[in-house]
Amino acid sequence: VVMGIETSATLGCNVTAGRPTCTAEQMRAELREMRRLGVSQMELTNKFDNAFTGVAGDAGATGNLTNLGNFLSTGSFLRMKQCPTSNAPGQEDKLQQPNLGDVLGKNEVPAQDAIFGAIMQLFGSTVQPLPLYPAGPHCNQMGLTEMGRALLSEMIDQRILFDPDHMSVEGRNAALAFMERQQGRGRPVGVISSHSWSTPDAYPRIYRLGGFVAPYAGDSTGFVDKWRQHVRWADRRYYFGFGFGSDMNGFGAQGDPRGADARNPVTYPFTSVGGVRVQQQRSGRRVYDVNRDGVAHYGLYPDWVEDAAHVAGADGSALRTDLARGAEAYLQTWERAYGIAPDSCRNPGERRTVRAFRRAAGKGLGTTALMRRLGQPWQRLGQEFTYCARTASRSKVRMTVTLSRSGKVVGVRRG
Repeated sequence: VVMGIETSATLGCNVTAGRPTCTAEQMRAELREMRRLGVSQMELTNKFDNAFTGVAGDAGATGNLTNLGNFLSTGSFLRMKQCPTSNAPGQEDKLQQPNLGDVLGKNEVPAQDAIFGAIMQLFGSTVQPLPLYPAGPHCNQMGLTEMGRALLSEMIDQRILFDPDHMSVEGRNAALAFMERQQGRGRPVGVISSHSWSTPDAYPRIYRLGGFVAPYAGDSTGFVDKWRQHVRWADRRYYFGFGFGSDMNGFGAQGDPRGADARNPVTYPFTSVGGVRVQQQRSGRRVYDVNRDGVAHYGLYPDWVEDAAHVAGADGSALRTDLARGAEAYLQTWERAYGIAPDSCRNPGERRTVRAFRRAAGKGLGTTALMRRLGQPWQRLGQEFTYCARTASRSKVRMTVTLSRSGKVVGVRRG
């Protein structure tokens, strides 16, 4: 279990009438406390503008409610304008209808939005008339603030992974540019997108930073389409694995069923990861079938993965493999945030001569010290780490470091 933060008034740093409600020193003290408690990844915001960044907003009826929530939280509605004409399709924030008063005037509150339904019950529509925005696509004019840049810098120092999801396009672009500059100056960075609340232009940049992406799970058909696109975006300098973000809460709709009559349905029992046989899940008298029920609860994610593999057809095995590699890809992103260099097999510039490699991989070194010297292994199997080195003629050769059960180097060999 990896602890992270996804909230709107992050670290208690809200914004009221354009002014932060915390100082930079208070922000740093709160971040150090979160790190002490074990937090290792963090978004800058969730649903409202704050002292660090503008927010992306939501679409449709939910957007009306979150915009009202933004007013109650910050004293201001979202500063939405038409996106610049230079923005490509898909590079806009997830808000909104031109006339934001339409839905509230009808008092239509989606049942799943209990949080903002409660806001409506408490405050009604008398708080402030919602603004009218021009026709979309919409972009929040509030971007990354100076305090937001200071937070990102502190996160780098604290080895906390940065998740740009939910930021406004303006804020996220500035944040990724900041991380790119820091990486160019030799500072180790760690960036992940956890559940598809970034725009498509951001994902190739995250991969180039050595980051990890776990798109929103949703329906299996849409997820397979995302996987195929992300495989094309991936940076071959880094180990690739794929994840998914369930976003299993009041706002996140889970994967719909394809239907019992869908082509190539899941049949029970099926063989899942590691050879485990999966029967239909039972809760009391209720028996679930992913073909009819979709992702009705957490316990059906093995069924959902199987369904996605069926949707992928001939690529189903490759999809399963990339999902099985997801945890390792995440951990390698995390290692690089600690300054561990990427592996020398995918990155020729990281290769040492065979002689220099042997000297660096000294007997008795622990795994952390070994990786600080030689970077990430190309492969880790059992008690062996595999790297790449070069001969005097610059030919690539494989090198294997053997470790004891306690994780100490006991031997080095070619091959």
